[in-house]
Amino acid sequence: MLKTLLLLFLIAGLSVVFRALVKNRKMLRELNSKADLQFALLEVDRLLGDSLTKDISSTTRQMVEILSKRLNASLVWIGVQKTTDNTVSVMSLAGSHKMAAVSFTVPLDADGSVRKTLDSGCVQRLSLKGDTSYKHWPIADDATFHISLSVPYRSLDGDKGVIVFFLPKSINTVPLSHTLWTRLADDFVVFLERRKNAINVSRISGFQLVIVDFLKDILEVKELSAAYNLALSMLTTRADALSAWIVAYPEKKQANTSDFLVASRGSIPEASLRMGLEKDGVSRQWFDTVMERVREKERPCVDEVRLNSALQAWKDTEPGMKNVAVIGAWPLWDDSGVHAVLFVSSTDPVYFSNNLQIFLHQLTEILHVADQQISNKAEILRRNLLYQALLDEADAVLKMNAEQPLLEEICRRLVGSTLFESAWLTRPAEDGSLDTLAFVSSVTEDANSLIEQITADLLRDMVLHVWKTGQALFPSESDSANSAELPVALLPIIRNAKLWSVLVVRCCLVEHLISADVNELLHRVASLLGRGLDEMDLKKQLADEQNRQSWLANHDALTGLNNRRGLDTYFIHAILRAQRNNTLLAILIVDLDDFKPINDTYGHEAGDRLLIKVSEALKGVTRSTDFLVRLGGDEFVVLLEGLHSGADLQPVMNHIRKAVESPILLETQSSVSVGCSAGLTLYPEDSAAPDGLLRHADEALYVAKRNKQSRPQYWVNYLDILTAEKKD
Repeated sequence: MLKTLLLLFLIAGLSVVFRALVKNRKMLRELNSKADLQFALLEVDRLLGDSLTKDISSTTRQMVEILSKRLNASLVWIGVQKTTDNTVSVMSLAGSHKMAAVSFTVPLDADGSVRKTLDSGCVQRLSLKGDTSYKHWPIADDATFHISLSVPYRSLDGDKGVIVFFLPKSINTVPLSHTLWTRLADDFVVFLERRKNAINVSRISGFQLVIVDFLKDILEVKELSAAYNLALSMLTTRADALSAWIVAYPEKKQANTSDFLVASRGSIPEASLRMGLEKDGVSRQWFDTVMERVREKERPCVDEVRLNSALQAWKDTEPGMKNVAVIGAWPLWDDSGVHAVLFVSSTDPVYFSNNLQIFLHQLTEILHVADQQISNKAEILRRNLLYQALLDEADAVLKMNAEQPLLEEICRRLVGSTLFESAWLTRPAEDGSLDTLAFVSSVTEDANSLIEQITADLLRDMVLHVWKTGQALFPSESDSANSAELPVALLPIIRNAKLWSVLVVRCCLVEHLISADVNELLHRVASLLGRGLDEMDLKKQLADEQNRQSWLANHDALTGLNNRRGLDTYFIHAILRAQRNNTLLAILIVDLDDFKPINDTYGHEAGDRLLIKVSEALKGVTRSTDFLVRLGGDEFVVLLEGLHSGADLQPVMNHIRKAVESPILLETQSSVSVGCSAGLTLYPEDSAAPDGLLRHADEALYVAKRNKQSRPQYWVNYLDILTAEKKD
């Protein structure tokens, strides 16, 4: 009977042990899955941060390769659904079984996992067996293609997308509700937006370079047709236009309608364009409507093909139009008014960004100038001088990377053009005086001082007027006699949509400032300077954001202390220093006692405040050579370097306890305090690897917390545990 009872007792014990082992194994798998995903996210973050201006297909390919390798997925793919599409286009895929992807478009079937994910906006984990999203893919092997885990994302432009993992049967995954999945989607969306901004910044510089080159080349043109061809070539070769062409108004045509088309460049055949102009039908109706609208309003217009029935019909019937998504029309002027229209087409529906529209406006203005240049040779020398000044200003904006040198160079080049004798930037100060930001003059210092004494009050009133109204101020022909006393022009400089300063130029002759073309030049210089400052600010914001993300990768966002990644980087160097200096390195883990009741009683904000105050207190009692880490929750790690014996620990441990247990005043004026438990080990007496040293310190912490009521001190040394075990 006794043997039977013992046997039953033994079986029950083994059952309990078995269940505990199964539970621990499950928890370990979950922890491993989270760690794998976290490491994957860190690698992805580094990749995306370094790829803002790189090819997106290469970046997404590297991203899915990282994810498939880290998470042991059979296949990983990233896709995007444009607003009007009923399919998801595969951007990149990777994995040991990526050949299973037989198509680069995934249909949005009602019962498919991709459609369910995009509609719900939530992470989905579904069986691949019978999944209609992949009905033509060879994924019948359940062991390799067991489930699909789909993570949705939505860009700020409204495009939806999905990151999909094909996982084998043997893989455990992080729970769907875990924030790591949403972080993956958010990181990718942030990358897309930052990449778009970075590309916009680079495009602004690219457009300005095109304008500079166009200005240089246009001076050598002797016929208007050559100027048109040069402009169209610039658009198709350097501004990514699919095609560009110029159509004259009926007054400019000859005997037949084929002469409507003045010039064309790009992928749309000239024959297709001529047919669209000559043939009575939807294409001719569209041309007539657009050209009448442009002439009447003297403003450009943009038509998207899918939203315009006439354009869609032309596209459906004309093979040369099959890739066109959008067409823009820009007016071209001569002395009599709008005489022709510049048409630009693209495959990208959002091609006509604000920056491109500014570029096209500049291009058409230059063509207008070229028209006048060719028709009036007597004006060419003066025009060259004006636009050389504009070239110089554009060159200054493109080359300068710092604010003050840019301001000084702008003024220097305005004076160097010989159009102006002085140029400066100023703005009102709080006391009513004028702050000068930059000043350049070709006259002597004594002459400048005399002029300033005579005109100081008048000039201040003019600057304050511009500052108040935000409008440029030029001399007028009707008041030229009074203006001769102070022949200056003042223009507002707009930075980040706000009035930032006033550009002042002074001439020896007031007639120069009354001239319309000089006024136009100064307006362009002011606009160019404002855009240059905006671009400088945007570059600084991007650099600051990159630095912030780099800092966050190694630091805890709440306390500002180093995090686990920062610890991993620092740990090995601390060990090497201990070896080199023949000193001890203490690895200490501190856990706050009674933190949870405070968190539950006063709320999470109070708990966060307590953690911040404890972090500050720990900083105050640790040395500059020590390394302080928030491991997570209410656990902290301290690496104490330069110890010569275990006896050196006692005063440090006393300081740490006193710092942690000092009362803290919450915002509710309640005073709270916590205790602490700690575990530590000493290297090289404990010669384990960094992860092993942390684990040993954690084991000592566990013993300290378990014996909280009976322990002689709040901390336990792992080496003491080993010594006690040997004695037993």
